[in-house]
Amino acid sequence: METLLTVENARSRILETVAAQPIDRVGLQDSLYLTLAEAVRSDDDIPPFANSAMDGYAVRSDDVAGGEAVLEVIDEIPAGSVSALTLRAGTCARIMTGAAVPAGADAIAQVEWTEALPDGRVRILRAPAAGMHVRPAGQDAKRGQRMIEAGELITPPAIGMLATLGYGTVAVRRPPRVAVIATGDELLDPAEPLSPGKIRNSSGYALAAQVVAAGGVPLAPLLARDHPDSIRAVIREALAADVLVFSGGVSVGDYDLVKQQLDEAGMELLFWKVKQRPGKPLAYGLLEGKPVFGLPGNPVSSAMCFEQYVRPALARMLGRNAVLRPRHPAILAAATAKVPGLHFFTRGIATYEADGRLTVRDTGPQASNLYSSVLGANCIIHLPEVWTEAPAGTPVDIEWLTWGAM
Repeated sequence: METLLTVENARSRILETVAAQPIDRVGLQDSLYLTLAEAVRSDDDIPPFANSAMDGYAVRSDDVAGGEAVLEVIDEIPAGSVSALTLRAGTCARIMTGAAVPAGADAIAQVEWTEALPDGRVRILRAPAAGMHVRPAGQDAKRGQRMIEAGELITPPAIGMLATLGYGTVAVRRPPRVAVIATGDELLDPAEPLSPGKIRNSSGYALAAQVVAAGGVPLAPLLARDHPDSIRAVIREALAADVLVFSGGVSVGDYDLVKQQLDEAGMELLFWKVKQRPGKPLAYGLLEGKPVFGLPGNPVSSAMCFEQYVRPALARMLGRNAVLRPRHPAILAAATAKVPGLHFFTRGIATYEADGRLTVRDTGPQASNLYSSVLGANCIIHLPEVWTEAPAGTPVDIEWLTWGAM
């Protein structure tokens, strides 16, 4: 077992032990926010035929090259129809937006540029150039073109493109099932009234929500009391999941019942403690080949450790191309606490100033029991392990806290 790892080493250790989930095929209507397991290609040119971008008249640009022209209308083409006629010199066809451009036509005179005559002919008042208002075949996608890569999140625009390309079903990575286990005799259900010595189980519910936001599927809430029988029963139930996340109770102390029961169940503890704040007593191991995260019991610590370690692990299991959130440069608007030797995950509020600079400040007191510091944050400020202080004006990296399934 390794101990007191750097943030980067701990994350690398985790990511090298998790594998991509199996592939499922689901209906397009059920695919939103799942992750593509195969690249998406176009089997057709999209659009499959040249079509009109305007209501108006399909014309031969040579016929109107001199400016105004009077043309014979030989057909009317609504959307969804194809004309059987070919335009010859001096003729045109009434056409609606989206309809196939008839043979012989190479431009559309929009209806505002025309005047219908009593004898059924049409006067073109303004000449369109060749190609004007014609959407060529393959303008959006070419046959065989890769449109969406494997590992991308299926967003509403992706669903629109998949439908355009004719995908009724899509290959996706099966979302990991995650067991979130809160531990401790002191915990109450959120609906229960407080009593002396008790606190509400905030971490269990918050972590389950973070699982959903990260693309996983949480099992029903699990609560392990401080008794070996309770812990053993919860571990057995949790092994139905692909990932186990404990909030509190996993350390190497002599009185740590969760650690003892995980050891008896056969867990291989890979590391314990990371050079970070909050969340220094983070544990990670494998039980029956499944990742087991031992997050600290304090709600802020568990939330930050989830975002830094569990979320990337779930992203790797989902086959995501982006496993880590990107970081962005910002300037500290005010000094924030920092001690050497620990990487700080400071909850922050980032703002774009009038001059375009991105500035950030902390959310206030950063104690690991103050969940309001997470609620008020829109980003995490990364303060590297080697820094001894973080005064105002310091360039820093921030990580936007996006809570969607991405």
